[in-house]
Amino acid sequence: MFLTALTALCLTQTAAASPAPPRPFTLVTSVEGVTQYALPNGLQVLLVPDASKPQVTVNVTYFVGSRHEGLGEKGMAHLLEHLMFKGTTRVKDSKVEITAHGAESNGSTWYDRTNYYETFPASDENLKWAIGFEADRMVNSRIAKVDLDAEMTVVRNEFEMGENQPESVLMDRVMSTAFLWHNYGDSTIGPRSDIERVPIEKLQAFYKKHYQPDNAMLIVAGKFDEKKVFGWVAETFGKLQRPKRELVGTYTVEPTQDGERAVTVRRVGGTGVLAAGYHVPAGTDPDFPAVMVLAQVLGHTPSGRLYQALVETKKASAVQCDPFMLREPGVLICLAQLGPKDAPDAARSAMLDTLEKFTATPVSPEATDRAKTTLLKDIELTLNQSARVGIELSEWAAMGDWRMLFYQRDHLKMVTADDVTRVANRYLKVSNRTLGEYVPTQKTERAEIPPAPDVAAVLKSYQGSTALAQGEVFDASPKNIDARTSTSTLASGLKLALMQKKTRGETVNVVAVLRYGTEKSLTGQRVVGQLTARMLSRGTKSKTREVFSDALDKLNAKLDVQAQPNAVVLHLEARKPQLDAALALLVEALREPAFDAREFESLRREVLTQAERDKADPIRIGFTELQRGVQPFPKGHPLAVPTADETIAEATALKLDQVKDFHARFYGAQNGQVAVVGDFDAEPVTAAVDKAFGAWRAKESYAHLAHPFQAIAASVQSLDTPDKENAFMGIGVTFKMKDADLDYPAMVIADYMLGGGFLTGRITTRLREKEGLSYASGTMLNAPPLDDGAMLLGYAIYAPQNVQKVEVGLREELERAVKSGFTPDELKLARSGLLQEREQGRANDAELAVELVRNLYVGRTMQFEADVDTRLKALSPAEVGAALKKYVDPGKLLLVKAGDFKKVAPPK
Repeated sequence: MFLTALTALCLTQTAAASPAPPRPFTLVTSVEGVTQYALPNGLQVLLVPDASKPQVTVNVTYFVGSRHEGLGEKGMAHLLEHLMFKGTTRVKDSKVEITAHGAESNGSTWYDRTNYYETFPASDENLKWAIGFEADRMVNSRIAKVDLDAEMTVVRNEFEMGENQPESVLMDRVMSTAFLWHNYGDSTIGPRSDIERVPIEKLQAFYKKHYQPDNAMLIVAGKFDEKKVFGWVAETFGKLQRPKRELVGTYTVEPTQDGERAVTVRRVGGTGVLAAGYHVPAGTDPDFPAVMVLAQVLGHTPSGRLYQALVETKKASAVQCDPFMLREPGVLICLAQLGPKDAPDAARSAMLDTLEKFTATPVSPEATDRAKTTLLKDIELTLNQSARVGIELSEWAAMGDWRMLFYQRDHLKMVTADDVTRVANRYLKVSNRTLGEYVPTQKTERAEIPPAPDVAAVLKSYQGSTALAQGEVFDASPKNIDARTSTSTLASGLKLALMQKKTRGETVNVVAVLRYGTEKSLTGQRVVGQLTARMLSRGTKSKTREVFSDALDKLNAKLDVQAQPNAVVLHLEARKPQLDAALALLVEALREPAFDAREFESLRREVLTQAERDKADPIRIGFTELQRGVQPFPKGHPLAVPTADETIAEATALKLDQVKDFHARFYGAQNGQVAVVGDFDAEPVTAAVDKAFGAWRAKESYAHLAHPFQAIAASVQSLDTPDKENAFMGIGVTFKMKDADLDYPAMVIADYMLGGGFLTGRITTRLREKEGLSYASGTMLNAPPLDDGAMLLGYAIYAPQNVQKVEVGLREELERAVKSGFTPDELKLARSGLLQEREQGRANDAELAVELVRNLYVGRTMQFEADVDTRLKALSPAEVGAALKKYVDPGKLLLVKAGDFKKVAPPK
C-alpha cells in the first residue's frame, strides 16, 4: 500500500547497520532491533529477533479494515477474518492444523487493518509450517458458500453479545453520530443485515482484491534462525505474484463538525453510562502525543481530572478516556459509568465542565509528567515482550509506518503542559462534541482537523533509540526449571522460590500468596476479604493512592492484587534495576495500607455498580448459578459463591473498621509463598524478602479450606434476563479426583478434546463450526491438588431462540464421548496441541511464577508436571475413554440457562 515510499526512505542509512539480506529481499530500514525487508511482489517483512524465550510469533497484517467497506459490505472485513480460519484449497481445517502445532492463534479486525497471528513453541518445524500456512491462506483460502452459511450465524452471535453491553452499544452510536460520512462511523462488526445477507461473490472479490502480498506485512518475532526464515519466506511468500490490479485508497474526508450532536440509547438492565467524543487528528499527527497525554490527564484513576470531578464526588463510579489512534483523523472518547442512584444531569454537567474548560484551568507540569510516565511505562512493558511487539506493530503499520511506535514514543517524551492545554482548547470544543443530548447554540465554533501528515517525510531522518537488552536462550523443560530453581523457608515461615534467567528488557515477575484463616474464622467474611485485598493498592500510610500509583509508574513496574477465599495474591512485574524499589512498594502495600475512608467509599461504589450490572447480564447470572450449583456450600461458607444481591447487601453494610480489623487479624507471612522469575540477583532478593516480612505473623491461625467431593443431583434451572440479545447455557458434573490421581492426565486430555482446545473440541465444533449456534463455547476441568472435589464444566453463548438446539448439542456431545470415547486421530491431534500448550505456559515467566508458588504450597517440584507430560504421551484412546466413563455421568448433569426466553418458546 505504501511500500514504494518506504523503499526509497533509508536504504543508505541502514545498510551499514544491518548486513545485506539474501536475494530476492531488499533491506528497507532498521530501528531498535526491528528490521524491515521487502520482496519484489510488494510484501513487507519485519524481523524481531528475541532468543530469550523458546517461542515465536508469526503475524500477518493486511492493510484492509472496515474503513475500506462499501455500501452493503459493512462488517465484510470482520466476516472474512472468520472465514480465513475455515481452511484453504490445501488445508481442510485450519483450526486442526493450528491446534496440532500447539499455537495460540487469533485474528482481529479494526478500522484500518486485519491481522492474523500464531504464537507457538519455537522450533524449525512450527515456524516453517506457520510461514507456509500464512502464505497459503493469503491467496488460497476457500471462502466458500457452505462456510459462510455456517459462520454467518456465529458472527451474528458475536454481534448479539456486543448488543448486550451498554458501553459497546453507546460507543457504536457515538461513533456513528460523530462520523456522518467517513467509515470510521461504522462498527467493525457491521450491522445485522449485512452480516446475514452478504453475497459470497462480494466476499470472494473483497478477498482477492485486498489479500495480496503488496497489501500485507509479515512479522516474525521471537526465537528463530534468520537465515532459515529468509529461505522459508522466499519459498512461500516470495513465489506469490504481485497482482495486476491497482489499489485505490479511501478518499472520503469527514467535514468539520459544525455543532454538538446527541444520541440516546434506552434499554433494559445495567446502569447509566455517559460518553463524550471529540474529533482529533490522525495517530501520525504531531499533535497526537499531546492528545495521548490529555487522555491520561483526564481519565487516569485516581489522579485524572474526570476521576476527581466525578468519582471522588460520588457523581459516577468509574471513568476512562481513550484516544482512537487511526490512520486518518479519529476521535477522543471519554466515558463515565454511573451507579444505580447517580443523577445523570449532575454527572453530565460535571463531565462537560471538566472537559471543556482548560482555558481557566491549564494542565500542570506535574500532571503532564505523571501522564507521560504512565504512557511510556506501558510502551516499555510492550517492548520487553517480543510477542507483544510482533502484534503491536500491526497498529502502527496500519497508521502509515511501523516506526511510528518509536517515533511517537520519542515525541511523547517532549510533550509539555502547554502542549496538552493547547490541544485541549483546540479540540475539546462544544461544537466538536458528540454527547447523549442536544443543546442549541447561537454561535458556531468549529475545530479544524488537519489531514494526516506525509509519514515518509516525517521519518526521513529518524533513527530510533538504543535497542533493548536481549535475553538468553532458555530451555523451559520441567527438568531444567527444577535445576535452576532454588527454594528456602525464611524465618517468618514464608517459603521462597527463585528462578534466575536472562530476559528481554531485564524483566522480573514476582508472585506472592499470603494464606490466612480457617473455615470457622472466615465464615461470612468473603466480601470483606475481597475489599481488603483491593484496598491494598489504593494508598499506604505514607503515600496517597495517587502517589503510590505514580511511584509504580516511575519504576516502570506493574502491581496486581487479587483476593481468593482465604488468600491474597500479588503479581509484580518490574525490571532488574528497579526491582528492589518495586518490591519495597509491594511490601508497603501489604503491611502498611492506608485504608483511606474516601478510597473505601469509592471502592464500595465500584463493587455495588458492578454487582448491579451483573444482575442484568445473562453470562454473569448463568455462570454464577452454575458455580453455585457445582459447589453447594452453605451461605456464608468461605467457598460459597455469592449472588449479585448477596454481594450488594454485604458491601452496603460493610464498615471501614471491619476492613481494618480483617487486615490486622488475618494478614501475615507465616503461611505465605513467594516466587521470583527473571533477571535478578538471588542474594539481595532473598535478603530483601526476609527483611520485609521478618517476624510478621497473622493473629488468626491458618488451615487449608477443604474442597471435598459433593454429589449433585441432575437438574435444570432457567433464569430470565429481559431484553438481552444473548443467552448463556452451562452444564456441570462433579466427581472424586485429585490432580495427583493416576486418571488425572486422561481427564485433562478428555476435557481438551471435548472443548478445551483451540476451536477443535467436539462441543465447539458442533455448536460453532457445524451448526453456527455459538460464538463462544467449550469445557473446563478442575481437579484440586489437596482435595477430591473435581468438576467438569461446559458452556455456550448463543441467541435465545436457539436454546433447544444448544441444549441438544451440549448433551449429545457429552453423552457420545462418554459412551464411545475418542478416535486415535482425535487423540493424536489433541496430544500434540496440549503438550505444546503446556510447554508454552512454562515459557511464560508470569505463569511459571504462579506454578512455582503452587509447588511451594503443595510440596512439589516441576517433576510433577514432567510426570503428567509422560502420562499424556503414553495414553491410549481406550484409557482416555475409560477414565471419562468412570468419572462423568451424563445422567447427573446440572444445566443452567439464562436469557430472554419470553421472545421464543419457553425452555423446558
